[in-house]
Amino acid sequence: MIEQHAGDLVYLKPTTKIEPLCARWMAWPHLISPVQHALNILYRQLPIMKSFVANPAIHVAASRDAKFLCAPFLHLKAADLAQVKSLLEYAATECAPMLQFAQDWLKFDRLVHDNAKGYSLDEFYARIPPSLAGLVELTYDVNNHPHLRLIEELVYDDALPNAFTQEFMFFDSPDVDRKFFLNTPRLDGPDRHIAKLEFRDRRFDVVARSRTEPTSFAAIAQALQLDEAGRASMRRFFTDEPPLRIDPAYVGSEVRVRYFGHACVLIQTADTSILIDPTTASERDDGKARLTFDDLPDRIDYVFLTHNHQDHFCAEVMLQLRHRIGTVLVPRNNVQSIADPSLKLTLRSMGFERVVVMDPLDTVDLSDGCITSLPFYGEHADLSINSKHGMYLQIKGRKLLFLADSDCSDPALYRRLAARTGKVDVLFIGMECHGAPLTWLYGPYLSAPATRKDDESRRLSGSDSDRAWAVVEQVGCTRSFVYAMGQEPWLKHLLGLQYEADSVQIVESNRFVERCREAGIPSERLNGCREMII
Repeated sequence: MIEQHAGDLVYLKPTTKIEPLCARWMAWPHLISPVQHALNILYRQLPIMKSFVANPAIHVAASRDAKFLCAPFLHLKAADLAQVKSLLEYAATECAPMLQFAQDWLKFDRLVHDNAKGYSLDEFYARIPPSLAGLVELTYDVNNHPHLRLIEELVYDDALPNAFTQEFMFFDSPDVDRKFFLNTPRLDGPDRHIAKLEFRDRRFDVVARSRTEPTSFAAIAQALQLDEAGRASMRRFFTDEPPLRIDPAYVGSEVRVRYFGHACVLIQTADTSILIDPTTASERDDGKARLTFDDLPDRIDYVFLTHNHQDHFCAEVMLQLRHRIGTVLVPRNNVQSIADPSLKLTLRSMGFERVVVMDPLDTVDLSDGCITSLPFYGEHADLSINSKHGMYLQIKGRKLLFLADSDCSDPALYRRLAARTGKVDVLFIGMECHGAPLTWLYGPYLSAPATRKDDESRRLSGSDSDRAWAVVEQVGCTRSFVYAMGQEPWLKHLLGLQYEADSVQIVESNRFVERCREAGIPSERLNGCREMII
């Protein structure tokens, strides 16, 4: 029981960031899932840290060049060498069982693929390494290609613990100054406080509530188990002033849509609130960040996660919203693919109690409509990943379609879907049409290295103008928005996108918007925050 005190009521400063960390790297969903975390430590994080230790000067020079923002260089200083060495030692000792699992997984996966030629797989069970024993099933697909099927539920059952690596880092820094999530660990420093607390620990909700609710600092200190020095360190991240909140609740008779940037959209009626892919600005301004985290409602009936990428399933935002969320809606994963961990299991390990898995065309009824899960192609570099879905929302007689990073490689899919949904009023579609290559996100899971040609051709891409227009032709929308383009400055640390006027993503999305307008369909590319009544 957390003790509450009437005095010393505080709020988190709007500028205070709370990054969840896994072994001192910013937590994104694949670091919370134990197996994928192990593979990322061994095949991504250790090599880049060892490279820094071997030659810090190269990394320091690269960090000064904007074109290397997302490249495999630590964006640190030479003076940080001792801390990086400590992280390497921590990984080698405390994370040794995870490293062993990762080595055994890829080695055994390669052995099975090289030697299983269609005959019985029984003999391979005797060769399963101890770290994998009882956690994998050996199977063939109908083309006699062997697979290791991970029984992921058992991995969370103490078979591969990783929650001990979890912490929260408090700091006060502009979003544009945050280090890129994939290439730079978070180090100790005088301007930050790191609290040892597992993500699932409900005591974190005491801290999260203080974003918008007055909370005694004594209760916060108790929740974080702070000593006197820790209390002094943490107090600077709080203020006595309540945050400015712009109409977080909606009581009107229409449908209010608030766009918080990138792929984050809030749909509200007087009875229902639905939040898609929560990522928000924390610092309000008069430009793009006219809506912030503080403007989210106190109660969110449903959070709909379209897929398992860091800019759509943002652990930092989700954990701070946990106490406000009723139900999280997620797509079902492909249990045959190590690159497709279960969103349900990840969320439950983070303390979310109400997680509903939706198969394609599953529907959740609302008091004033329904939510339907729709499959989409693309954005996953041709990997066999199922955990991705778009949202078809019928609410108060309106029909809205959110397709996130869909790449319309076959318009027939949307013709079939339109036959079920009918014509829609508003389409939201992502057009990051030249995404990162395969290995940028999924390299640690490949048992055989990708060739440079394959890596360059298989990208995490959405639709170009022709493919986005093909969606419009099928669903017959009366209004369209291009979104999920990652242009907002508060997303730089998650996406690292820096478009120019002649960037293919800008050129193609401009072409799509103009094509819609020529056809009499109001259209625009969203950038920043917006509010509209549908």
